[in-house]
Amino acid sequence: MIDYNKIIGSNVRFERQKRDLTIEELSEILNIAPGFLGLIERGQRGTSIKNLCKIAEFFSISLDQLITCPAGTVVKSEAELMLEKTESLHLKEKYTTAVSLIHGLNAIEIDYVISTVKSMRKLLKQNEIKNSKEAAVDSIPDDIDDELDNNL
Repeated sequence: MIDYNKIIGSNVRFERQKRDLTIEELSEILNIAPGFLGLIERGQRGTSIKNLCKIAEFFSISLDQLITCPAGTVVKSEAELMLEKTESLHLKEKYTTAVSLIHGLNAIEIDYVISTVKSMRKLLKQNEIKNSKEAAVDSIPDDIDDELDNNL
């Protein structure tokens, strides 16, 4: 049997700690006694729908998420789920197209495609490394950067 009080309590504690609030601070905001809030967080007491709604609203999470999702669970919106599904379908279409193109190739042509893809991946990886190094250099304050240039 699911212990909803434990789920609710762990979610309240997780969300409170994520915002760096003490039980006393949160209890004052929600107008709930600190001792009672502590019991809720430990899953030792349930609370009213009214209090659950205040808690969910304060943390900007759905009541469903507060009650049923384990603490720290990332809940995706319908729009995010639809986007992922669309992207997945487009990726499947691209794989199908690639496979159909490769299907008619002979061994030499397949070897060429493989070496080209490997080279492309190597270049992309080198560009990622180069871009990350450039970003690190760009983050150096101008006065230190000028001093480094003068010393080199």
